[in-house]
Amino acid sequence: MRALFFAPLVLACVKAAPATVDVAPDTQVDERCLARARDGSLLGALPAEVMGFGVAVTGPRDVTLRRAGRELTEDEGKRLWNPAPTFSGMTFGHSALFSIEKCPDTKDTSCLSYGVQLCQTSLSTIAAAMDAALTRVGAADGALTVRLSIVEVGGPACKDGPRCAPKPHYSTPHGQHDEGAERHVLPDWKAGACRDDGDCEGGGNSCHAWYLRGGAELAIYVQRPEPAFCGCVERRCTWFTQE
Repeated sequence: MRALFFAPLVLACVKAAPATVDVAPDTQVDERCLARARDGSLLGALPAEVMGFGVAVTGPRDVTLRRAGRELTEDEGKRLWNPAPTFSGMTFGHSALFSIEKCPDTKDTSCLSYGVQLCQTSLSTIAAAMDAALTRVGAADGALTVRLSIVEVGGPACKDGPRCAPKPHYSTPHGQHDEGAERHVLPDWKAGACRDDGDCEGGGNSCHAWYLRGGAELAIYVQRPEPAFCGCVERRCTWFTQE
């Protein structure tokens, strides 16, 4: 049985996935998009414009959508974020009115920032959500800059595919993985499809596919009673033991 020790810190954001979240069916993730992320061409395949928003690559993993127009009033900016525009593949979100995250050359009322799992959505889906939000607050003619941090850029952390080793759980860091031993799947804190152990990442309590990075997690300490590892079992990223 696992022992749970609750830490006083809770990480918060606009959208936090449950600990037992899984991606099913995996056809919701664009395999062609993942392939471009693996070979480093994901941001090079983006259009120059989508639904009236100009598209620009502004950093190693950053994309900016920008629509010209009048600056939003403070009231419009507040109502734009309450409720906040959401879309599939979103991992976090900020309005510059309530965050240290700002947009260069853009008034805070017209600046939003998001973390995005791009292979589960599209720029057109994001642009449509922003357009609908502007219309909702009576600012269809308003300017808006949307900063996107793309989760999948760079592909898996380990580039050696099947030669990558499963990652030990932080509570059993000295556990020795036996490549020939049977893997016993643990039931929780797992998400995503995989080809091999290199596709799975387990930095905290979650063992997830590399393209599911981002979001928030409760800051709780989970003690595994025996060595546990994050790896690929039956094409799913999962925690497992070998005892």
